[in-house]
Amino acid sequence: MKGITGIGKRLISMFLVMVVSSLMLLTSPAIAANSVILNQENAKTEVLQSDKPVVLILVSKYTLEIFKTSLEDLKSKAEKVFDDKYKIAIGYWEDGLEISYGIPNLLKFPPATAVTVFKSGERKELGFITDPTLTTQVLEGLKSDFEKS
Repeated sequence: MKGITGIGKRLISMFLVMVVSSLMLLTSPAIAANSVILNQENAKTEVLQSDKPVVLILVSKYTLEIFKTSLEDLKSKAEKVFDDKYKIAIGYWEDGLEISYGIPNLLKFPPATAVTVFKSGERKELGFITDPTLTTQVLEGLKSDFEKS
């Protein structure tokens, strides 16, 4: 009987440790403050009025569907390339965000993913992801170009 009770206590302890660890990740200020999903209400302020440089990523829902990827995957790749000195802002072309009107796009199908680096409300660098397998290379190139300028 002692053996079963001991195993039960250990399992409960492990479960509680996992829950607490997960909650710590969710509430981490670096993760929460480093990225934002854009909508009509926050797009302009999050990009143009940020104290950090902003990496604006505009992607089409069709592109995500065709290449079998997700907004979260794209955001995760951007967060790995850009450190906490940058804010990652992601939105959909289809949402007609006011901030997207000043961002050119390539005329192709599926629509290219535009990646724009803003600093103090001004567009500094622009690149396009046309092949999802090259996402990291495009992001690293933009970061390098931005930091050199």
